[in-house]
Parts: sequence; C-alpha cells; structure tokens
Amino acid sequence: MFQALPTPSVIVLVHRGRKSGRLYKTPLSILAEEPERGEVFVSPMWGRDSDWYRDVIAGGLVEIHVRGERWQVEWRELDETDGRSAGEAFRDAHPVYSRMILRMLARLNALEGDPWEAALRNLPMLCLRRVGS
Repeated sequence: MFQALPTPSVIVLVHRGRKSGRLYKTPLSILAEEPERGEVFVSPMWGRDSDWYRDVIAGGLVEIHVRGERWQVEWRELDETDGRSAGEAFRDAHPVYSRMILRMLARLNALEGDPWEAALRNLPMLCLRRVGS
C-alpha cells in the first residue's frame, strides 16, 4: 500500500553526537522546500527528545545531503506561523500519507486532540538553509 502513495523527498542529516563526538547520518523526510532560497524544512518524529534534534540544537549540525549534493547549512527553529505553512505544504503535497503520519505522531508522542493542531503545538520544526552558495 505504501508503494502506491507519493512520499516526501528525503535528506540525510550529518550531525555530531553531543556526548560521543561521533558523526551520525540520519535520514529525514522533507516537510516542505523553498528551492529558490535553498531551504528545506524538517521535524523530529520523537519531538524535542530526538537525538538528532538535540545534537543540532547543541551545535552538532555538520551538513545535509540533498539529492546527491552536500550542503553546508545553518538552522533556525520555525515559529508557529512558519511551522503551520510548512505543515500545510506537506499536507497539501501528501494528503493521504500526511494523515497516516499525523496519527502515528500523535500516538508516538502521546498528543491529545486533533493530531494536526497537536503536532503543530508540540513538535518543533527546523528550517535548514544552505549557506555559501
């Protein structure tokens, strides 16, 4: 069934462990993109407890791999308005897949109420912006 659904593009986030100092590579679904600005938007499925998210916040972001290219990036956390826009872009591009993912996120993170609103309120979203290009 999943093969019949269009799924989001994937990046590989390269980050340094905040305790171990090791390099890790974590695949992430792109929620939305602004190609002309060199931006991709991502969110951790496990919320603020996700290891990759904690590594990035602690200064461990090294680079991302996007469609075979290596990007040096800077990050920022999205405010509610930008997060809502990125989430809506994902929902519009992947209507069936996004409903399944939202239900799963609600269960994984013990979110209550409407899964869409609960995810927007409780899960951080990051903008990864290409630098040096």
